[in-house]
Amino acid sequence: MDVLGELDFLLAVDDESRMGALRFCDEDGVFQATHGEGERRTPPLIELHQLFCSSRAIETNTETAQDLAYLQGRGTSLGGLRPKCSIRDEDGSLAIGKFPSVADERAVTKAEVLTLTLAKQAGIQAADARIVMSEQIPIAVIKRFDRTPTGFRIPYLSAATLLGAERDDPNDHSYTEIVDALRIHGYDVQADIEELYRRIAFSILINNVDDHLHNHGFLHVRHGQWRLAPAFDLNPFPHRARELKTWISEDTGPESSLTALQSVAPYFRIKKSLSDTIIAQVTSAVQNWRQVGAKLKMSKTELDAFSEAFEGNA
Repeated sequence: MDVLGELDFLLAVDDESRMGALRFCDEDGVFQATHGEGERRTPPLIELHQLFCSSRAIETNTETAQDLAYLQGRGTSLGGLRPKCSIRDEDGSLAIGKFPSVADERAVTKAEVLTLTLAKQAGIQAADARIVMSEQIPIAVIKRFDRTPTGFRIPYLSAATLLGAERDDPNDHSYTEIVDALRIHGYDVQADIEELYRRIAFSILINNVDDHLHNHGFLHVRHGQWRLAPAFDLNPFPHRARELKTWISEDTGPESSLTALQSVAPYFRIKKSLSDTIIAQVTSAVQNWRQVGAKLKMSKTELDAFSEAFEGNA
C-alpha cells in the first residue's frame, strides 16, 4: 500500500477553497481541482445539514460510501480538530461551517460566535461569525477573510510559518517572537503590535488556552510585507488551567495573567497609559459576556457552562 505524503493531502484540497500562500497547477497552468469541469466545487449554505450529517458519520465511524463520496474534496486545509467544512454563503462568498462534535459537553459553536462578537466589541479585528440553526443543530458560520469581496484571494501565513516553527516543534514559542517577526516583515508594525497586545489580553480574560501559533495568522499586503489577519478560533475553556500555549515571553513562561502581559509592555513599545487603556477596554467588553450571549439566544444553562472561563479572573 502506498503511503500518502504531505503533498498528497495538500492536493486533495480544491484550489477554489484552499487557503495559504501557495497554489498548485499542472504543466498547462490549470490549478488543482478535485472535481471535474462544470461540477460544483464548494457546497452552498443550503447543504449545511447534509454536510453535518456526513461529518458526524465520519466522526462516529458510521460513514457510508455515500458519505465519503459526498465529502470528497469538500474538506479544507484549515486544520484543527473540530469538524468543519468550506461552504458558499448566501451572498456567494467563501465561509467555514463549524459543527458540534459528539464529544462536546457544552454549546461550543455558540460560544465561539459569542467570543468573536465580544472580540469586536473589545476593539479587536475579528472574523465575522454567526450561528445558523440547521434542523435544531447550531452551526457556526465564519466568513473567510482571505478573499476580497470580488473573490480575489489574499495570501495567508500562519504565525508558525512566519516564525519557521516546525509542525512538531517541541520548543515553546512566545508572543515576543511574533513581535520580532512583525518588526521584520510587518506592513504597519506598531499598529499590529498593539493589536496583538489587545488580543493577548482578550485570550487571558476568556481563558483561551488554545492560542498556539497556527491560531494566529497574517495576510499579505505587498512586497513581502504582512499584516495580522482578523482574529479567529477564539474559544473559552472552562475547567482548564490558565496557561497559554504561546507564552507571553520566555521570562513569563505559560503564565496567563494580565500582570505577566503588563510586564512586556515596554518590549511591545506600549506606554503604561496605553496598556491600561487597552486592558480596561477589553475587560469592559468581556464583562458583558452574559448579555451578549443572551442576545445570541444562548440559554442560561448554556452560558453557565462557560462561567469559569469568563469569570475566573474576577
